[in-house]
Formats: sequence, structure tokens, C-alpha cells
Amino acid sequence: MEHKFEKMINFLMNDKRVEYENPDTFLPRFIKSSDVVADIGCGPGFYCIRLAKLASQVYCVDKNEMMLIYARKNCASKNVEFLSDVNSLPKSGIDIVLMANSFHDMENRNEIYKALLRALKNGGKILIIDWKKDKKIEKGPPYNIRMSEQDYVNSFPDFNLKEKFEVGPYHYGMLFVMK
Repeated sequence: MEHKFEKMINFLMNDKRVEYENPDTFLPRFIKSSDVVADIGCGPGFYCIRLAKLASQVYCVDKNEMMLIYARKNCASKNVEFLSDVNSLPKSGIDIVLMANSFHDMENRNEIYKALLRALKNGGKILIIDWKKDKKIEKGPPYNIRMSEQDYVNSFPDFNLKEKFEVGPYHYGMLFVMK
């Protein structure tokens, strides 16, 4: 189990990851220096590291305590707080939620969605980065758990899809704005 976990951490934090999923090419377009951001399903901190440099406050949330241990090591910054429960986010205190390669893995999506509605400010945004639902792509999660762009539109009924964008050969990006 430990070996499998270490392998996953190495995959998620590998420097080569930026060759096909480089947050530095798109995050600055969406994150302002005054933003309070929540990274839901932050894992070991691949996105947290970048968000800490862009936003005024970052909440890195992951229910897996081992992931949070690594995230704390990888992203030690004064403007970052680590949480194990999305319900711990401040009510109406978040400008933008980032879910990068995480929502498809969540078993309790409806509960997560309700918690995000509670945490987001009026007009808040959700930024999705996820694996394309394409059987030809062998990297990443199994095809059967991947979410299509339409799956996300259906999952966020209180939001309008404002923008779709390319992230790389394996991923897509979507920006939703609260109605």
C-alpha cells in the first residue's frame, strides 16, 4: 500500500507533468492577486504551489491525510491553509474553487457541490481541469470514471459555463460562474 501511495505521489509531483498539464500557462488568466481560492482535492500540492504565488489566500482541501502531509511539505506558505473537510471552508468566503483532476474521484459529489455553494461568494467561480474522456488516452484515471465536459455542465446547475480551454493533449479546462 505504501509503495503504491509513493508511486502516486511521484506521478502527481513529477516535473515532467508540466509538459502535458502546465498550470503556469492558464492559472494566471483566472486567478487575481486579491482572490481567495479553494483547491478541492489538492493531493500533494501540485496546484497549491502555484496558487500560493497568485492568490491572496489559498485553502488546500483533501480528505486524504497522507496527501495533506505531502501538500504541507510541498507548499509551505503563509497564505495557505490545509483542510481535510470541504465543509470547513469559510461561508461565502471563496472567490474561486479549483478542482483539478479530482471531482471525478469523489464519491459524494452532491455533498461537495452543496458545500461549494455555501463557501463561494455571490458570483463565485469554479475552475475545472480534468482528463479528457477519450478511450485512446492511456494515462490517467480509468475511462469509466472520467467526466465529460457535458457531465460537468450537468453537475453544476447553479452555474453558467463561461469558458472552455485547452490544457494539453490529455486535459481540458472549463470555467463556470455562479448564476
